[in-house]
Amino acid sequence: MQSSYVYDTSDRAPAYKDAQTVNVNLVLEGGAMRGQFTAGVLDFFMDQNLWCEHVIGTSAGALNGYNYVAGELGRTCFLNTKYCDDPRYLSMKNFVRTGDALGRDFAFHEIPETLEPFNFKAFRESPMELTTVASDLETGEADYHVMETADDERDIEYLRASASMPLVSHIVELDGKKLLDGGPCDSIPLLHSMLMGNTDKHIVVLTQDSTFVKGPNKTMPLIKRIYSDYPRFVDRVEYRHFEYNRCYRWIKRLHDEGKIFMIQPSEPVTVSSMERDADKLFALYEQGLRVAAENWNALQDYLAK
Repeated sequence: MQSSYVYDTSDRAPAYKDAQTVNVNLVLEGGAMRGQFTAGVLDFFMDQNLWCEHVIGTSAGALNGYNYVAGELGRTCFLNTKYCDDPRYLSMKNFVRTGDALGRDFAFHEIPETLEPFNFKAFRESPMELTTVASDLETGEADYHVMETADDERDIEYLRASASMPLVSHIVELDGKKLLDGGPCDSIPLLHSMLMGNTDKHIVVLTQDSTFVKGPNKTMPLIKRIYSDYPRFVDRVEYRHFEYNRCYRWIKRLHDEGKIFMIQPSEPVTVSSMERDADKLFALYEQGLRVAAENWNALQDYLAK
């Protein structure tokens, strides 16, 4: 049974009010419902008043970052656990009915505008900035977009594009580009964070544990048929696992050298992309809280250097 509680912070001060930001970039991996781990990490950060000046998020990482930048403590976990079993939110039923597994109107309009009012003003006035990462199908390269507002339709469409998973989403057409989920082109946008040149501090939140190794995409025959007009994008999907595993190794090496700070699940993540079990989702959220707490002192040492 869904909770009757309504998450409404539209008339409340954001969690970041009167807090100081830190000159650090926060890099957030995607992973659909694996983003519950990230939600736990970011809620711990908000509890501890750690506000990173720039957030770069791919897919579910962008959705998590959206709530973090607005100072919406607890919102990501609340929505995922409340609506995980609602076919209008994220489901194959929704895909069959609308062509998008993640409901465009329900998730990006009805929930934030009516059912669980989002504090759009807090996002607009935030001292932090969010960059969303999508994949440009025609170029086969990542598309980076800095969100200026939370209620402008163009900005919302860039956010939606970042989370529009291939095969179960319509292509999002924006500013002459054709976009989908950022994962195939930049799963963990650390290099982009470094190239921004605004800071030498980077916190990276991953959504797989240290034992995970990505394998070849089992849906490649379908990918090649559905996206045959976009060969560069198809190439990125086909060889994504090589780049993904290399990036995980690179991030670990940089973390061990003290050049970045990495936080990742302490055990294998077993929730599915469209997980409908609220208890499993909440357990992953709690793991994120716990791992963030366990790493807090080391993170403070890193930021103080």
